[in-house]
Amino acid sequence: MRNYILLLFISSIGIFSNAQPAINAWSGMLKAGPQNIELRLNFTQKEDKSWQSSWDVPAQKALGIPSSKTEWSGAQVTIEIKAIGASFSGNLNAEGNKLEGNWMQSGGTFPLVLEPFSAAKGTEPKDKPQTPKPPFTYISKDYIYQGSETKLTYGATMTYPNESGTFPTLILITGSGMQDRDESILNHKPFHVLADFFTKNGYAVLRVDDRGAGKSTGDFQQSSSEDFAMDVEEHVRFISSLPMVNTKKIGLLGHSEGGLIAPMVAAGNKSIAFIILLAGPGVPIVELMAQQNEAVFKSVGMPANVIDTYIPLYKNLMKTLTQAPDVNSGVEKANKITRAWFLTSDKEMVKLTTGINSEADIPGFVNTMSRELSSKWWKFFANYQPEPVLQKVKCPVLAINGGADIQVIADANLNGIENALLKGGNKRVTIKKFEGLNHLFQKCSTCTVMEYGELETTIEPEVLAFLLEWLKMEKI
Repeated sequence: MRNYILLLFISSIGIFSNAQPAINAWSGMLKAGPQNIELRLNFTQKEDKSWQSSWDVPAQKALGIPSSKTEWSGAQVTIEIKAIGASFSGNLNAEGNKLEGNWMQSGGTFPLVLEPFSAAKGTEPKDKPQTPKPPFTYISKDYIYQGSETKLTYGATMTYPNESGTFPTLILITGSGMQDRDESILNHKPFHVLADFFTKNGYAVLRVDDRGAGKSTGDFQQSSSEDFAMDVEEHVRFISSLPMVNTKKIGLLGHSEGGLIAPMVAAGNKSIAFIILLAGPGVPIVELMAQQNEAVFKSVGMPANVIDTYIPLYKNLMKTLTQAPDVNSGVEKANKITRAWFLTSDKEMVKLTTGINSEADIPGFVNTMSRELSSKWWKFFANYQPEPVLQKVKCPVLAINGGADIQVIADANLNGIENALLKGGNKRVTIKKFEGLNHLFQKCSTCTVMEYGELETTIEPEVLAFLLEWLKMEKI
């Protein structure tokens, strides 16, 4: 869920050198198990001699991700990147030509060694084969409109078959993390692929920049899934006035967190004719995140006994920090929980999962986790229960998952969705698991998060064909 590569759930504390480097551009490969992804770190010095930095992830076409803090102290630098809940720790070697450090993702520590960046060595990503290219055989219009309730401005693209007639319409809802209307990730554009496919088959499709992204306004960092559901309500109101939209057949397609938001909207909006959930949650989010952490750890070769010891701590801290009445009381309680766990756990296992080497490291670990979990988004998301909302959904529902998905585990979440819908009396429910496919519905080999960008396929054709078959079966 909360974006897929670095943006998943990364936390660490950073270090640098006492010498001001002559080299301001660095590059290295983040190594997680068998997977690698290039990161680039850029430094600039301000007039007051302090430093600022930014990050590039070329494979994701993410450039200039700003660091929220860049501080030097002696031989160390501290770099925090609040926009993605991350930080880096590294030391400059004596020769001044290597930054050796670590990322800690979901509590796991992964090596990152940065060396002077040379543009000649960099390889810019190419478009993936499924990314649609003009000229298109349908109409594509860009819109900018204002929400009547949110007062935000939204940038969107509507595609539809032709100027005459009205069409069943899908609104696409992105997964977690601020994303553009194409849900761009690692040079894939899943929502562009979906829009192109559905429109060629007779449907109108609206895809929208998340608040704060692209042409949309709003403060994404101060928003929750409830706010994003309000955005979707605005999109429904907007398209209901468009001449090409069949207002009796407006549906929502949500991916990942979008699969949480779609039921929230459909449960209270009778104009929603159907919903499609791609890797949507069906279990309490604390359980989902524990399952995700366990699967991610396994994917990078973490021993089972280490995972089994860490996951209960993770769940305990997640509940403690997101349910505390205030930050200070949450941190105080979390420090006690972590200290008790540290004192009774194997120290090598502790280091592997949290980066904690001694009791002195515990406050830093807890404070970092608290910063990540204290946002409005996390407080709502971490305490969300899908079942009560799903029970209120009465329209036809299709829920699919990849059998090799390590972010939203297929069986647990599909079963949760199906059981909740049936319990609520909804009999128009279709559930499908695609064996061997990951969170993006790609046929995977290692099936790790890091592999997404290495795969050429954006969405397997069998998935697209199944979605269309279901819509036809439901006479949509």
